Amino acid sequence: MAEHERPSKTSVRKAGSKIRRFRGGEASQAEFEEALEVVRAFRSQFAGPLLMVTNSVSGIASGCGIDASVTQRLKREQTILEKLGDREKGLDLSRMQDIGGCRILVSDIAQVRTVEAAILDVWEAQVAKVYDYIECPRESGYRAVHIVVKRDSLPIEIQIRSRRMHAWAEFVERMSGHFGRNLKQDAGDHPVQILARTMAEIYRLEEEQKRVPIDLIDKANRQIAEVNKLLTASVDKQEGAS
Repeated sequence: MAEHERPSKTSVRKAGSKIRRFRGGEASQAEFEEALEVVRAFRSQFAGPLLMVTNSVSGIASGCGIDASVTQRLKREQTILEKLGDREKGLDLSRMQDIGGCRILVSDIAQVRTVEAAILDVWEAQVAKVYDYIECPRESGYRAVHIVVKRDSLPIEIQIRSRRMHAWAEFVERMSGHFGRNLKQDAGDHPVQILARTMAEIYRLEEEQKRVPIDLIDKANRQIAEVNKLLTASVDKQEGAS
């Protein structure tokens, strides 16, 4: 593929299918490498639109008088491949909505809603989808607002989180890295996932300025102790192997 050439939706869709087949042992190395070239070209075209959306939402937050932290990222190539092959086997690569994404961190739910409303107002004609995981949290406990907008015909995902929502997500991310498994998925009974669901409920109550029941705090403390045991055991195992 020529440099800067924009791959067609059909070629992107086929590339995703080839990668899925390769990871299942049904495609050759040559087919995989050809598909990977298309994936890289597809991924790279999000950089410009992502920057423009990030600059826009940063200005929107500032215009609301909110001191927000705004960051951006292109989804890692390896993560795209894993999502195609293992995590979402029916996924159409050409319709993946979070290859380019920016994140806005604000203090609390009130600021989340203020920024959300302002973005929807400014980007009204380009809004493709809104996912309100505050009103309807994921089974995992994940909460945030995701707004998908179109820039240069490409979807860019805007995540808006409060500090507590971000602390929760960062905890699950760190534990996933430590234990070498994806603990962000909705279904799961790993002690970290069980604790994450409890902590999400505590954070929700705190953000809604409601009383956190003592039995819920006791439950969280027991689950924290269980996770700490696992962490200690894994560290001891690593030290014993070194």
